[in-house]
Amino acid sequence: MNSPRLLHENKKHGKDNFAYSIYHSIIPYFIRSFPFHWHDEIEITYIKSGIALFTICSRKIAAGAGDILITNGKYPHSVEQYGESEAEFFSILFHPEILSNPVLEPENQEKIRDISSGTVIFPETAGKGTPLNRKLSPYLEELIENRHQSYADFQLGVMGCLFMIFQILSQNAIKAGKTADEFRMEFSKIKPAVNAVINHYEHRISVADAARECCLSESHFMMLFKRITGKSFNMFLIEHRLDMSSKMLRDTEEKIIDIASSCGFDNQSYFTRMFQRYYAMTPGEYRKLNRQK
Repeated sequence: MNSPRLLHENKKHGKDNFAYSIYHSIIPYFIRSFPFHWHDEIEITYIKSGIALFTICSRKIAAGAGDILITNGKYPHSVEQYGESEAEFFSILFHPEILSNPVLEPENQEKIRDISSGTVIFPETAGKGTPLNRKLSPYLEELIENRHQSYADFQLGVMGCLFMIFQILSQNAIKAGKTADEFRMEFSKIKPAVNAVINHYEHRISVADAARECCLSESHFMMLFKRITGKSFNMFLIEHRLDMSSKMLRDTEEKIIDIASSCGFDNQSYFTRMFQRYYAMTPGEYRKLNRQK
């Protein structure tokens, strides 16, 4: 059951020669949560409306409209619904190496290498109204407005904005501590259980099974899992099953009872009750709403 593919996201962002992507998310209608993962790219998130709960390493951040979050490359992070709140945000991902160019002065090339290697990091937050936020916002808004032309008519604009964003953030960069490495090391203790959920959520997985995968006692496992993820193992499992069921409701024509069964719910009424608690609507209402978008 153990697989290393959850934590390190291997999805290619952008194109082979243009490592840049921008994603639009709406909680809870597009996603309810996205579990811990990390990737080599820097991720800058601009909250357009509402409020969502982000976690970068072990730091929880409730970010609202106008706030900006910066996740440095290789830093584990996640996002989930904040209480009953809705949220709309854009995530801009790019690899620092996209900015490498032989015409740059050696000191600027060194800045890119330092950020890419993780020896220097950008600040994690730029709250609405702060000087850093005011400097970054115009370039982020320009990227968001022209996101559908990122690889064509606006590609030069993308590069110009990224250079300015990097310039601004570099002026606020600090030497990295061991936070990300330490967190990834701690996370590795429970990673077999998390991978068991991701890869085998349709099967019965008990706390005892998960603890055994991690070679931990049940009590130690439950304490460690809650401290690292912020939720119990059983809730983590249920939420992942609900996330998978929501994708099937959006993307397939399968009957709701069959979706419930294939996502590990033996009882449809329990599935409906948990889905309604999680998404504030029934599975049928969720399917209808997302078919209208």
